[in-house]
Amino acid sequence: MTRKALCDGLTNNNSGGYCMTFNDFKVLHSETVMYYQIIEHDLKYIYSYMLKGDIDEHFNKIENRTLGQMVKMLKELDQSDGKPLISSSDYNFLSQITDNRNLWCHSNFTEFIYIKDWIYSKEYQKQCEKLQKDHDRVSKACDILEEIRIDYCAKHRR
Repeated sequence: MTRKALCDGLTNNNSGGYCMTFNDFKVLHSETVMYYQIIEHDLKYIYSYMLKGDIDEHFNKIENRTLGQMVKMLKELDQSDGKPLISSSDYNFLSQITDNRNLWCHSNFTEFIYIKDWIYSKEYQKQCEKLQKDHDRVSKACDILEEIRIDYCAKHRR
């Protein structure tokens, strides 16, 4: 998905700096959450394919598991044969993005929304910068994990 450059959605914040418009923030926030959801879903598919037996049945059993639960479950299963598909450092990264996902889904707006003139606040600017950084990281991770899922599931289709 191609996005405009960050500077395309900037507005002066009355303190010499710039911040993202709130509409751009909401779009970027939604895309970021979407990437987390896709990663969670890809992990569920990989997990379902790693287990012996009926893939659909396995998927249905884990359908309501959270991203954090799936990272732990897949890591345990993946490393059980001594030939992991995903590296330990990548599992550490997946654990970190789980924490970030929780922030973006549960508390980031409260970091600035109760501040008078919050659109011009340092707290809002900080959230804008963090959102852009997390969006870019999770977007790349989503693309990489999608490739892993496609390759693994194609090789183990039954």
